[in-house]
Amino acid sequence: MNSKFNFAAILAPRKKMLVVFQQVLAATLTRTKYIAILLLLLNSGSFPLIWHIRLMSALTRLGFSLQWHRLTHFYLGKRRKEEALAVWYEAYQPIGVHPFRAVWTYRRWAGFDDADYNLHMSNSSYAKVLDSARFRFAAASFPNVFRSGGWMALAATHFHFIHEIPMLSSYEVRTRIGAWDGKWIWCVSRFVKPLPKNARTKSKSGSVSSPGSDPEIEFNSKDPDTLSRALLQCASKTTEPDGAMLYCVAVSKLCCKHGRITIPPALVLAANGFYALPESISKSASATTLSNHRAGRDIASLPHWPTVRTLAVSMPALAKFYMGGWRDVPEGERWWEDALAACEQERLKRLVPFVGPGTEETMAARKGGLTGGLDGAWHLE
Repeated sequence: MNSKFNFAAILAPRKKMLVVFQQVLAATLTRTKYIAILLLLLNSGSFPLIWHIRLMSALTRLGFSLQWHRLTHFYLGKRRKEEALAVWYEAYQPIGVHPFRAVWTYRRWAGFDDADYNLHMSNSSYAKVLDSARFRFAAASFPNVFRSGGWMALAATHFHFIHEIPMLSSYEVRTRIGAWDGKWIWCVSRFVKPLPKNARTKSKSGSVSSPGSDPEIEFNSKDPDTLSRALLQCASKTTEPDGAMLYCVAVSKLCCKHGRITIPPALVLAANGFYALPESISKSASATTLSNHRAGRDIASLPHWPTVRTLAVSMPALAKFYMGGWRDVPEGERWWEDALAACEQERLKRLVPFVGPGTEETMAARKGGLTGGLDGAWHLE
């Protein structure tokens, strides 16, 4: 009995230690579980398929809007339904918008999963966010291309980092068309710190606005070297024209495709509603008219739009036109060139920072500017 009692007395402290250890382990596991759940929630932006959901959310909202339109017009006859649907589609096109005046805004905030060990947005996160901003720009700018079965290819992206985006801070990606040639479209996206809500005009994510000035290119100088420095000059500025802080400038080189056929950018722009007013009319246009493309546009005044409307009645016919049917249109009757003729000189000036100085043919042959990669980038300095 005594030996048993002594043996139990010896084991008693160890049992207490084991109980305490079990309690500590259980508490640690509980805390670890909650910490793990918290970390998962904080990094939910990087979950599988989140990138796809974020990218396609604009089309998802558009799809719900389309279904709502069909539900609210079910009582109409077949012909009136088609007419109402055509009007609905046109409401989402940039009809009458000058290609160099519109800005597409995408709003985001730098989450935990976007930040690096310095607690600011990592370099790779800029590219991830730019995917969504660029997709929204393409969907809003060229809806007829996608409706007819076309797509948009990305050939290159250039980033110029200016200021860091702190973790948990909000920012905007403002995308606009920089220039185009016979094959490529360059769009410039600017990551900026937005002004306080009471100091700016309210607009929804992905909205189009038209500022009064264009910070991309300095047009007053006739010196090609000055023009070739324009991109880095505007990137070196710390603020936007509206006072917003500039974080980063990204340039994307894009082209529109139908299958493996490249669609000329001028055709894509004009066929989706873009139109350049003559200089005299453009200067006399009111700021209100320029700031809202849906309220301010006048479809009847666009000489090329009846032709586009006829083509857009049948998506297979539009696809055939995109895939080479446009070549059958005589030189003097190419309505897409007439629609953008008023901004031709501006387009050539804007093209210089991207492909280098010279005529459009020598620009492509020389591969200067951003097109020339690192060698071409020296021309921008």
